[in-house]
Amino acid sequence: MKRFVVAGVLGAGLVIPLLSVPADAAPGDVAVSDRTYVRYDGGTDPVLAACSTNNRQQNEPTATVAAHNPALMTSGANDYCTVPNIGGNWAGFYYSADGGTSWTNSLLPGYPGDASPGGTASPLQRIGVNNAGDPVQAWDNDGNLYYAGIAFNRARPALGSIWVARYGWPAGASPAYQFTTLVERGTPSPIFLGLFHDKIQLEVDRGADSAHAGNVYVCWARFTASGPNNGVFLARSSDGGRSFRSQKVSDSVHGSQFCDIAVTRDGDVYVAWRQFEFNPDQGQMQGNAAVWVKSTNGGKSFTKPSVATGFVGWDPGDQTVSPAAYGQAKYDACLVGDGTLGTCASPEPRAFARDCGDGPLACQSGYVFHRANSQVRITADPTAAGNPDQVFLAYDGSVPGTETSTGTTYGTIAEGIGSQSSVYALNTTTGGATWSTPTRIDSQERGHQYFPDIVAEAGQLHAVWQDSRNDAAAGPGGRDFRSVPVGNIAVAANPPGAVAAAPGLGAFYATSLNGGASWTVSEVSTVRTMPQYEQFGDRDVPFFGDYNYIAASGSTVFMAWTDHRDVVPGNDPRYPVDGTDGFDVLQCRVANPDGTFGPDTCPSAGGLDQNIYGAVR
Repeated sequence: MKRFVVAGVLGAGLVIPLLSVPADAAPGDVAVSDRTYVRYDGGTDPVLAACSTNNRQQNEPTATVAAHNPALMTSGANDYCTVPNIGGNWAGFYYSADGGTSWTNSLLPGYPGDASPGGTASPLQRIGVNNAGDPVQAWDNDGNLYYAGIAFNRARPALGSIWVARYGWPAGASPAYQFTTLVERGTPSPIFLGLFHDKIQLEVDRGADSAHAGNVYVCWARFTASGPNNGVFLARSSDGGRSFRSQKVSDSVHGSQFCDIAVTRDGDVYVAWRQFEFNPDQGQMQGNAAVWVKSTNGGKSFTKPSVATGFVGWDPGDQTVSPAAYGQAKYDACLVGDGTLGTCASPEPRAFARDCGDGPLACQSGYVFHRANSQVRITADPTAAGNPDQVFLAYDGSVPGTETSTGTTYGTIAEGIGSQSSVYALNTTTGGATWSTPTRIDSQERGHQYFPDIVAEAGQLHAVWQDSRNDAAAGPGGRDFRSVPVGNIAVAANPPGAVAAAPGLGAFYATSLNGGASWTVSEVSTVRTMPQYEQFGDRDVPFFGDYNYIAASGSTVFMAWTDHRDVVPGNDPRYPVDGTDGFDVLQCRVANPDGTFGPDTCPSAGGLDQNIYGAVR
């Protein structure tokens, strides 16, 4: 039986009141991205002018709330507004000085065409990359904001690298960009992928009793040409992000991705990640698990990896209709900045797909779905209210006992086997010596929960995820949501994709005052969203990003998620049979004499208007 495994690059009971909303907080949810762009120094240029008007995609948001002033909030995203001008996406930087009510959009300095002093001084310009993304952010206790991500070229040389930028925020002013540091540089990789650094996370030591307060930590997965032997690395800075020292922390664990970092009030550093199922021809088999390591000396050294809990992964996948056509289409889209993040490896045939759509990117089931994989998040309370030995972990995984035959090649556990996804939480109060049994934060009979994030602050826990409990994707023949992707309608045989009667996802928020023993849950998105719009790969496949983000300072919480409410739907004239499948976006194409169609000539008219939304609690 084929198992779905990722390899290669990628990028009860107690009722608890919700936190009070600050008087100046935005009511409901608010658009964070898709506003007028300004340069970090207040100026503009052709790249920023285009970003202010072209309504392109943003996904994979980050979120922060300043430790010294909860009215100051920032976010970021993979921002595709730069594609028409620089041929790739860049790291968007968005900020609010009024508790999330209003937002200003900008870009990390250093993009091609950035002639400002900060841009020309950036190491990203010096090494010659034209893509940046996978954004993560964190504040220290002294008013410095750190912004980290990856930078790369889609074409070779890939140079997949890790960077950290620092901003200050003077009183009464806008955030002040200071510098960018290149943490780890990818290899040119003229033949193979070489070293490509991806899947990054960031944390700053804000521990109330920490001897290492102010240390900056970055973790990521390093991919090599040897397949699933990728490892998790961590870099630390003790000089405010000016320099970093790196080390591998995953030891002999294979298939390691989706790391995260937590720092306790006394400065202990935890790194957790997902260990993917791995069964080499020789050697021991490893299962899906949340794995962790710990440092008690400010990140200088770490324990050997240990398993906090095993779990059943939730990893949607399918078999392609034409492996050769799929591989070529993915490669072509990547080269022109119309694909997911990561270097364009090769146009080799691809028999297995983590995302499926129309035309050359169709899969055998006929369903349309964006990529998603079970991930791990970890957090600890840095304030005086926190137990220095307590650490919290969250992940999304398949619910045991929900396995069902899909009747197609689509599956979430294995080919033809679907399942329900839910968000789980567990914790240790013993510094990792023992971990609690994972429990579902919000047990539901219907729907999937995925892309979770969790944060501990001031004695409280906060979590966010996207949830399909209200999705109408259930079809005839007794099939239910477990056997079809979100938003698709199930039928007895492999169908062309068809959208359900209602949008598929809502953003949900949960808070706990008792260490996760019980949670209060609410839906924070005021509009539900269809995640399967085919906005990438020449309008043939969806991409919804890989994560959401939540942050807190005192009693103020800010969360951000990818949202499709502003997308303008349409019909794709290239596929008259399934041209009304419900996942097509507005596009303008002219028919050629031979019956084929030209490119989309109105990409800025709303069909690609994927945005970041957020909410404050």
